[in-house]
Amino acid sequence: MKLLVTDIDGTLTAENSVPGPVIAACGRLRHAGWRLMIATGRIWASARPFAEAIGSDLPAIVYDGARIMQGEAGKTAFREWRISSRVAGEILSLGWESSLLVQAYGDEEVTCRPSDEVTRRFFRSLGVVVKPDLASPKLSYNPYRIIYYGDPGEARELGERIKTSMKGRVEATLAGEGFLDILAPGVSKGAALKAFLEDSGLKFDRIVAAGDHLNDVDLLREADLAVTFRDAPQEVMAAAHLVLPPASCMGFLELCRFLEEPGDEICSDSFPAGAGLTYRRGCPLHLGTSSA
Repeated sequence: MKLLVTDIDGTLTAENSVPGPVIAACGRLRHAGWRLMIATGRIWASARPFAEAIGSDLPAIVYDGARIMQGEAGKTAFREWRISSRVAGEILSLGWESSLLVQAYGDEEVTCRPSDEVTRRFFRSLGVVVKPDLASPKLSYNPYRIIYYGDPGEARELGERIKTSMKGRVEATLAGEGFLDILAPGVSKGAALKAFLEDSGLKFDRIVAAGDHLNDVDLLREADLAVTFRDAPQEVMAAAHLVLPPASCMGFLELCRFLEEPGDEICSDSFPAGAGLTYRRGCPLHLGTSSA
């Protein structure tokens, strides 16, 4: 069996839906024996339409790796990892005076500040419970994750401050431009994929992973073929074997077309990291990045 694990935003799509040609290509991959899996920072309610669109029959890695979920009600399929409420209070205190908006994630519900209309409007459009009662840097529950978002520079600076202050008691990673994601120690998309494979007992001959931001790096490292996109940060490109056009140009479709090719040998030794080229049987294959 072969497994393709993909991020959503900036990877599978640049919009809030999967393009028709990508849906069709994913159908052909499934017919050719590929299993498809979502790995995203989104919660299950937001990720589910994308998993259904590409025909994934596997649990989804959501909350940036803090949960593995599937089913109509989003039941937890395997494992989940939380931040203690005490540690969450420390995280909230460190960023409380910043201009960044903040969200704390419970079980398919979100807590935000009373004045945060952006968060309330977005999650209520998904039918997700929003509790705008974060009036002080304290939580009464153990969240799966905490997000700060807003000015990219301020998000980066706060991330470094949290890493220094918390000294390994949390994971802090940039999950997009201006999005700072705080998770329990050791939690990542890559760690969740590893846990899923161990718990499920599924064995795959080849694993391909695609992602476009720093929160995808651990996921890419778990794959035989790590795929990113031309607009990804340099640190992500350095972890990739294959660099494709951005999601706005349907770069994911190029990946599907490549995986559809019969007889391709997919292994990390065949793909020089960060080169922007792929090689099939010693021949360069140009995929819209650079050529030799």
